[in-house]
Amino acid sequence: MNRPKIFPLQIIIIFSLVLSFFSVQAQSPSVDSMLSKALATDVLLPMLMDSAIKYSAEARMSRSNENLALANFEIKKKAVYNALSLHTSYGYGTNYAAVNNQSSTVANNLTTAQSMYYNVGVGLQLPITQIINRKSIRKAEQSIVEIALAGKDKTVMQIRQEVIKLYQDFKLIQKLMTVSYKNLQSASINSTLAEKNFLNGQITVEQASIVQGNYNNAVIAYETYKNSFQSSYLQLEVYTGTTLSSLIMSIK
Repeated sequence: MNRPKIFPLQIIIIFSLVLSFFSVQAQSPSVDSMLSKALATDVLLPMLMDSAIKYSAEARMSRSNENLALANFEIKKKAVYNALSLHTSYGYGTNYAAVNNQSSTVANNLTTAQSMYYNVGVGLQLPITQIINRKSIRKAEQSIVEIALAGKDKTVMQIRQEVIKLYQDFKLIQKLMTVSYKNLQSASINSTLAEKNFLNGQITVEQASIVQGNYNNAVIAYETYKNSFQSSYLQLEVYTGTTLSSLIMSIK
């Protein structure tokens, strides 16, 4: 019975990580042990979240919306004072007043007195509509800023949730692939023993076929999980905009 060659788990993991560790493999511990440790402690999760938030187009758009809302708020706040006007006035003239003539001996003898006057005025003028609308304008712009901030918070939360989902799927598939590899090892051993026993006439063709069928099923299961593992790995990298290899190697 011909069986495909079973590769060691470490080689499979390295291949699954798209050869990204080859440049540092000679200087580092085994990749599968580092990956398993990182997944067991979940130290990768916050790092992946931070990377996704910085990389995500939705997050960049929400940050731009926030900046735009804040800029508009400042513009509208200053625009209220654009209608404020400075005005000055200057005037002069002559005042005439009736006063008692102290030099006259006649009672109630009135005469006129003349004096000059000057005045200068400086004032600010703001249309009443601007005064009335100022509070409403500020409130409306503040609401727009709050909407932008809430939108950014919502986007960040959605990104975190998606990273959690992708990360949990990745962890599950990695565990299932490991289990399927162990099952494949057992099936391979049983298949080898069954082949020897069949050649020695100790088991029937039907019994040998059952063992071979179990081995084939184990191969299919393992290859399926390995493919899912690779897909999950790549999806996580694409969404977060980083590489798992760089994150794993940065863990001390």
